[in-house]
Amino acid sequence: MNNNLTPIKHYDNALINKSKILLENKDKSGIYRWINKLNNNTYIGSGLNLSKRVGEYYSKSELTRNYRPIHAALLKYGYENFILEILEYCEADKLIVREQYYLDNLKPEYNILKYAYSMLGYKHSPENIAKFKLKKISQEHKDLLSSIHTAKEVSKETRNKLSLATTNFRKNNPLSAESLINITMKTTQREGVSVKLVNTQTNEILEFDTLTKTAEYLGIKRQAVRNAINRKSLVKNLYRILEIK
Repeated sequence: MNNNLTPIKHYDNALINKSKILLENKDKSGIYRWINKLNNNTYIGSGLNLSKRVGEYYSKSELTRNYRPIHAALLKYGYENFILEILEYCEADKLIVREQYYLDNLKPEYNILKYAYSMLGYKHSPENIAKFKLKKISQEHKDLLSSIHTAKEVSKETRNKLSLATTNFRKNNPLSAESLINITMKTTQREGVSVKLVNTQTNEILEFDTLTKTAEYLGIKRQAVRNAINRKSLVKNLYRILEIK
């Protein structure tokens, strides 16, 4: 295969075509590709709901929080210098196989992981579980964590100690890619409230799978998102937030 394949959808300017991208791919599962028009580097991904998945790339707080090569490139070059393609639509149970097909044949430069994966039904291997059980947090680290949660005020010295202890722990106990995937999955399950963000002026719609991601996008507190849903009030006099049942 070469890079001259014919995609199902082609959006030459990801900035100008943002609304069209999100509207035309709502509730469709499939494989997408980002193409940097300046250097031709690419990224391939998949989504159960392409509108929702691709919409996450338009959240700059998400790009900086979950830093990856494609995120860094979007921030550096801007959406106007990227093409978005929908390579194909496919059933949910075919996503991993089809994504792997394109990863193997197109060899996208921005993809860190060269193997497609899914967090659905993910379980740790017995070997990883055994490794996790061997990891221990020092008593000093535990005491520092306890002081953070119980004290009304924490000294700068204590905060510095906690930061150092956390850094040392992470250095000595690096998380595997599998662990990071599982943590993300567990967080999503715990906070699992999907919401729809509606721009009342443009009718543009974005979807987020947690309240936290919605809050980060809007630059507000998570509780403010919950309050806006409960009170049916506008955020920043512009956005209406609807919970997806």
